[in-house]
Amino acid sequence: MTSSQMASTSGKRAWREQVFALGLAFAALMMTSFLSASLDARTGREEAAPAPIFFPRADLLKPALLGFDAFAADVYWIRAVQYFGGRVERRANFPQLYQLVDMATSLDPHFVDAYVYGGLFLVIARQLPQAIAIYEKGIAANPDVWQIPHDLGRLYFLETREYDKALRWWQVADRLPGRPHYLPRFLIRLQAKTGHRQTALELWQKLLEQSENESVRAIAKREIETLLKELGQRTQDAPRS
Repeated sequence: MTSSQMASTSGKRAWREQVFALGLAFAALMMTSFLSASLDARTGREEAAPAPIFFPRADLLKPALLGFDAFAADVYWIRAVQYFGGRVERRANFPQLYQLVDMATSLDPHFVDAYVYGGLFLVIARQLPQAIAIYEKGIAANPDVWQIPHDLGRLYFLETREYDKALRWWQVADRLPGRPHYLPRFLIRLQAKTGHRQTALELWQKLLEQSENESVRAIAKREIETLLKELGQRTQDAPRS
């Protein structure tokens, strides 16, 4: 066999291997899409006994994706958003929400939006331990991103009212570049143990301004109305000099 024939054979083999590899990656991606798409059909059954959905382990799925991890993470994240939105409208439970968010962030550990909004979705779903786990996972993978410790602090402030933990995570966020201008004001209030209602009102207002998700916006508007009433009542009840 001549050198040109050997080069041609080698080139064909390399081309076939590349096509085969791309085929495997495509098949893996289609599997992620199929598995996540099955959520709507299965979870539409009776809520009393939701059918378990199979999720492959991210560490086992990654090698088959051949570098398309971020694309697969996008697939899972899109399904998570659709899953959350659809079930909010039906006032249903969210048995698979954490698995979807966890898969998206495992496939792409630097997918900041998936941590930020996935954690928020879990908070709204009243799955607070899972939300904390997602936020802590995001902080470990993205230590220079202020949004994730900021939102974990918001969870502790608004949901569990563990102000010492809120202070801790807001102090972490305050040291990071790009942190919001209002954060030092919150830290002063927490350290002085005052202004909790006003801080909560500002947090909900910021969430309303920043979110494009209608379910989140509706919840923020409701909380703002409640806090405004409480603040107004407190002002009326205050002793006059």
